[in-house]
Amino acid sequence: MHPPDNTRISVVIPAYNEDGNVGKIADLVSKELSVSKYAFEIIFVDDGSTDDTLEQLTTLSRNNPQIKFLSLSRNFGHQAALKAGLDWASGDAVISMDADLQHPPELLMDMIGKWEEGFDVVFTRRKEDPELPYLKKKTSRIFYKMLNMSSWNPAPPISDC
Repeated sequence: MHPPDNTRISVVIPAYNEDGNVGKIADLVSKELSVSKYAFEIIFVDDGSTDDTLEQLTTLSRNNPQIKFLSLSRNFGHQAALKAGLDWASGDAVISMDADLQHPPELLMDMIGKWEEGFDVVFTRRKEDPELPYLKKKTSRIFYKMLNMSSWNPAPPISDC
């Protein structure tokens, strides 16, 4: 099952104090998606950054019409920033990534390929980082548990803390 050629892909990227990464990830995502047959948008959500992230996003969006951004008034947290970006995305398919380059953009076309095969939800799982702070693990699990409670197609459980 192939989506129509006028299909649009949205990539949502929450960012908090990522002035050293937003330009890099914008370039990498653009490079990967430019070989696809789909139109695409990259939506950054600045989560109240206190560094130059917002200024860099402003410049990136001025120079590339495929790059858009939302700016939150303060730091609401990763999940709230992700939700804001998902709400604003206009794509037929939406992919979320982190701005810190932990999610390899090289996997985008593989994920899109699975979607083209007819999968409604395609997700990746990173290998658990033993040095990831307990609070980060716990809040991520709570977010996905809440997301699954409201989803018709829940994601598989994440391992316990």
